[in-house]
Amino acid sequence: MRADACSRRRAIRTGRNDLAFMQAGRGDLVTKAGADGVQVVASRSRGEALALKIADGNKVALFAATVEAMDQLGWLDEVQRERLGPWRSETIASIKGALVGERKAAFRLALPPV
Repeated sequence: MRADACSRRRAIRTGRNDLAFMQAGRGDLVTKAGADGVQVVASRSRGEALALKIADGNKVALFAATVEAMDQLGWLDEVQRERLGPWRSETIASIKGALVGERKAAFRLALPPV
């Protein structure tokens, strides 16, 4: 099964966030980033998956939105939030080091009532 293989292959180096997300998931999360701003993440224990698409293909926005969506779905505990924090938000500084902005996800998922 692909999920088992991905979970065991800790040495995978994709140059993307896949490895960091799967390591933070401690065997529960299986993920694959694709071309043009697409990301799919599955939670093995929940039997659920999510797919995201960023219209302009921006990977930085995609990774921040993916972490935010996983957190809103209740898939992340405090340790996972901490480990994935750098993928979620970041302060932006000028060449001189002055704070000039911040990158962060700003949306709420429309979830069905529980």
